[in-house]
Amino acid sequence: MSEKIKKSGFSGDYLLEVRGLKKYFDITAGFRFGKTNRRYLRAVDNVSFALRPGETLGLVGESGCGKSTTGNCIIRLLDPTEGEILFEGIDVAKVPERRLQLVRKEIQMIFQDPYSSLNPRLRVKDLIAEPFWSDKSMSSAQREKEIYRLLEIVGLPRDYAGRFPHEFSGGQRQRIGIARALARKPKLIICDEPISALDVSIQAQILNLLAALQKEFALTYIFISHALASIRYVSTQVAVMYLGRIVEFADTETLFREPSHPYTEGLMAAVPVSDPALRENKKRIILEGDIPSPAAPPSGCHFHPRCRYADAVCGEVSPSFMEIKPGHCVACHHPLKPGDAISAIGS
Repeated sequence: MSEKIKKSGFSGDYLLEVRGLKKYFDITAGFRFGKTNRRYLRAVDNVSFALRPGETLGLVGESGCGKSTTGNCIIRLLDPTEGEILFEGIDVAKVPERRLQLVRKEIQMIFQDPYSSLNPRLRVKDLIAEPFWSDKSMSSAQREKEIYRLLEIVGLPRDYAGRFPHEFSGGQRQRIGIARALARKPKLIICDEPISALDVSIQAQILNLLAALQKEFALTYIFISHALASIRYVSTQVAVMYLGRIVEFADTETLFREPSHPYTEGLMAAVPVSDPALRENKKRIILEGDIPSPAAPPSGCHFHPRCRYADAVCGEVSPSFMEIKPGHCVACHHPLKPGDAISAIGS
């Protein structure tokens, strides 16, 4: 990235450091409340994590927990309310609007819905070439050659370049979206539920493609999903989000073997098991109640109204995000001990 954007506080070990990220939406009805009585929806509330080059961070949680909003803030599709987003030492949150293209050259996004993320009026070659339009040094011949190269990388024939998005299946459209994300040779790609809109038979193909591309181009991913099985397959570390906050963070193997937050335990218990023998022995845990509104979160631990381990302290005091073992952090007054929680999926 250009050195014209000032770097600050960069450790050198991490590609991305997110510190105290908040995104609040003003939902005050009308103007009669004034500045002192405004109401905010706390979509992302003090989220912090760090990501080294080549790693994949899985962001998992129920719908509305703030996963996608976090991704949109990192790439600056949304302006954060507070916090730092250090990408190679450059605070993305403070980059002026006119300079954001320098950031987005190295941070790209693959969107959830391949049916709405591609302009239906453009041919595939024009969709993939969009990131090149600002590069005046590329000739038309160079652009065409690069388009064909990218199509080949994602497993599509070069004669698809002249077709329109409506002529393709969901899986093929997502491959086009991936090709477009790769066009500027990014270092970080945010995958926002990239397989949730696809048939189950196609999901594995896209996951395998993303894994292969990561190895080939040394990519770093943030993989956003509500599907734990997909998160486990692609991620090197996992952050579990609930009501705008990260409640548990660990490397993938540790999290799935020894989940420590009751919410993580509940998510794992909800994953269907295909093997009848394993299904009979699986612990059944039902998270009762609905997710509280992020506009009026519960006092204390936000999860306590749905937690079967909650006591009086949980309803009054917000838990600290503490490290219970090296690299494994949890925000809970009563973290589960190894062997207490449901074991990893498929084990």
